[in-house]
Amino acid sequence: MSSTNPAMGEKVKISMRVLEDAPIEKVFIRRIVNGAEQYIEMEKDRSFAGLSYYSAETVMNEPRLSYYFVITSADVIYFYTQAGVTTYIPDDGHNFVLLSRGYDESEENCHQYYIQPDWVKGAVYYQIFPTSFKDHSLYGVIEKIPYLKELGVTAVYLNPIFRAPSEHKYDCSDYFHVDESLGGDEALEALSKALHENGLKLILDISINHTGLEYSWAKNRKDLYVKDEDGTLKGWAGYKGLPVLDYRKEEVRDIIYRNDDSVIRKWLRPPYDIDGWRFDVADVWGRNDDVQLADELWKELCQVIKEEKKDAMIIGEHWGDCTDYLKGDLWNAPMNYFGFGRIVRQFAGLSDLFLERVEDFKKIKYKMTAQDVVKRTDEFYTKLPQAIADCNMNLFDSHDVSRAHNNPEIDEAKWQSIVIMQYLWTGIPCIYYGDELEIDGYIEHDSGFRYKMPWEEEAERRKGKKFLTYQKLNWLRSNEPAFSEGGRKVLLSEGRVLAVSRFLDDNIYIGIVSMEDEERKVRIPVGYVGAIEPDNCVDELGSSFTGKMTDDGMLEIIVPAKSSYLIKMNDNRRYMT
Repeated sequence: MSSTNPAMGEKVKISMRVLEDAPIEKVFIRRIVNGAEQYIEMEKDRSFAGLSYYSAETVMNEPRLSYYFVITSADVIYFYTQAGVTTYIPDDGHNFVLLSRGYDESEENCHQYYIQPDWVKGAVYYQIFPTSFKDHSLYGVIEKIPYLKELGVTAVYLNPIFRAPSEHKYDCSDYFHVDESLGGDEALEALSKALHENGLKLILDISINHTGLEYSWAKNRKDLYVKDEDGTLKGWAGYKGLPVLDYRKEEVRDIIYRNDDSVIRKWLRPPYDIDGWRFDVADVWGRNDDVQLADELWKELCQVIKEEKKDAMIIGEHWGDCTDYLKGDLWNAPMNYFGFGRIVRQFAGLSDLFLERVEDFKKIKYKMTAQDVVKRTDEFYTKLPQAIADCNMNLFDSHDVSRAHNNPEIDEAKWQSIVIMQYLWTGIPCIYYGDELEIDGYIEHDSGFRYKMPWEEEAERRKGKKFLTYQKLNWLRSNEPAFSEGGRKVLLSEGRVLAVSRFLDDNIYIGIVSMEDEERKVRIPVGYVGAIEPDNCVDELGSSFTGKMTDDGMLEIIVPAKSSYLIKMNDNRRYMT
């Protein structure tokens, strides 16, 4: 693929690869051009490592280019979408999709198109809960920028920093000013400047669904809030301390995002110049029983953001299937609990983050299989345009969920498996502050997820497995194209063993994760991604493994119980034992 986010009018080269000895006669791209079906024949332009590559060019003449491949053999026609290969004509729900970024960067109506920020490739988020990070202020974050760079992260996501009485600050009392306990507006200005000078991006968190009771409106302008039947202010999720704003009121929309001096516009502009927004409880914003405004509000808000800063990142908090927001006209990405975080935590043996809220479900200890992992992941990802999949914020720990390593069911080996999976999934990995230093905590209450950063033990903890694991994986993410822009293919899902490859041409890595209770010998068809054999018998994180290439091109490898490997592959024909 020449680009997943091309300009309007740009020629796009689309490629597909198959096994070299596959009984193929012709390959076509099937797309819709101005409403009419079109088939574009592809040419075989090269072969490499047992694979044949077919390519064709087309023009990005519409904001959304949706296509699938048609492959002919002697007596069968195959149809290949993101959901896989069929012998029947598929619907368009799982097509490959390219989203246009418009005609050029200066176009005034650029908000009509999807712009993937240019810093996405190779990016790694680092989520900071500000009052727990350093000296309770944003100046403490500035002080630790060298640490963040050494860890290898490229973007900072801050939990709320605006004036509020609580530590978590989701009960905002003033959207227009940074809380003085965090250094005030001047501290944010200084932080933004310092991060950008060091090549890091900055994402702020905000809840525009509700305020706190200390907000002046809750005292003097109660007409700006949704009311319960008894006339009191309706609280988010029943919490009366978090009154819900009423977006039927034009004044609310004006103040929050529409006016030239609105909240959303202010912080995107210099001197703060943030790189995007993470929206709290994005799934419920504008939804109040018989008053359903979500579709209308999101269209307005996203248009405003793109008008203000064309390449601003828009991230929505949504723990379920949020593909309706991920078609190119609204969010850049979700916090990817649904397509990653919930899946890997359950695969590792924890309860699903939603099902555990229901006692009847929580007590059932189902062991998720590798096939379950693949099916759940595919159901989400195969509906996404590639440019959006690349932006997914892939996390498994956060301020809202217990840290995996604080759970007695997750030992160091399982934790490493979860992290390896984080870098094998398409999207941007997100590290929750302190995970890399094995921060202390407990799992029973959210206060246990928000412990103070153990800076006094930093030197010793940096020698530990967690810091070194993240540092190495971040280096791979930033320096190896397989992880930053390569393809992803599941090579094995057998029992509770999963093998996934990240690859781009001859830059190939294979991750193997086992949640089995016993050792397993597995055979992985590495030739499907053009691999010949492992580079050596030690994986990228320093673990030795026992395996060999078989005569039929399979990697036969012994995987110990509850273990994982991340193996670099090459085409040097070297026998390995």
